[in-house]
Amino acid sequence: MVTLLITLSILLIIATIYLLYYKSQIKEIGNQLAFISDHNSFKFIQTQIKPKEISQLIDLCNNMLNDQRELNQEFIKRNEEINATIVSLSHDIRTPLTSLDGYLQLAERTENTQEKKSYIIQAQSRTSQINRLVDELFLYTKLENKEYALELESIDLINALEKILLTFMDEFSESGHGPDIHLPESPVYIMGNGSAIERVFVNIIRNYFLHGEGEMTIRHDEKEEEVNVYFINKIKEGTSINLDHIFTRFYKEDFSRTSHSSVLGLSIVKALMEKMDGDVTAEMEQSQFSLCLAFNKTDREKEHGG
Repeated sequence: MVTLLITLSILLIIATIYLLYYKSQIKEIGNQLAFISDHNSFKFIQTQIKPKEISQLIDLCNNMLNDQRELNQEFIKRNEEINATIVSLSHDIRTPLTSLDGYLQLAERTENTQEKKSYIIQAQSRTSQINRLVDELFLYTKLENKEYALELESIDLINALEKILLTFMDEFSESGHGPDIHLPESPVYIMGNGSAIERVFVNIIRNYFLHGEGEMTIRHDEKEEEVNVYFINKIKEGTSINLDHIFTRFYKEDFSRTSHSSVLGLSIVKALMEKMDGDVTAEMEQSQFSLCLAFNKTDREKEHGG
């Protein structure tokens, strides 16, 4: 009986010590969490001796701390991007706004009807630039929303591209270089969104007129499940392109900002292609710049039961 009591007493003492040890460990974890929170510390929770349950708790806490730090870093990065965005767009919008105001003042002051008409045309051009800048900003904001989806359908890619090329015939004529087109005469059907595809082509061609020179070559190839369209041209002398950032929003090599571009053009192309379950890639060989659009191929006849 005495032996049993002694054994029970020893077990009770061990259990009490173990419980106190547990309490001290939990208290220590709480103290470390409080320090990390109060001082915005990058430390992780540590203990010298860790029972299994305490070790699991510490691992969970450290994983949560790590996730929170990654979120904080992402928030800081996004905040820096927003600040850069404000600076970039302010500069891009302010330039045509300033010249718009100047042309309107000149139109108001002149008595010459021909000069007045010329100033008004220039003012209208600057208004169009501002509208395009704002429009691209709103579009990119929509595309940033992960919930925003495009309605996809079977589209004749060749017809859509030819329609857009026709709208740029004046610009090609002024540049002295018409596009070198290698496309099939028969339709090529892909899954896409008509408006999005048109916007993709428009932004790529505008980018060519802003930063390219010489002839633009447009060709395509087809695989079993994919259709690729290539836009190839030389870039202007003295222009450098960083392929790692070319699809990054607000990336711009033209620091002089004389082109009034929205610096969103190719990033919008990338976002729209991804919304259509496609992709866009860029390559650079010496001064030859190439963009490749990859679309998912579809059989329209099969789709419509024809």
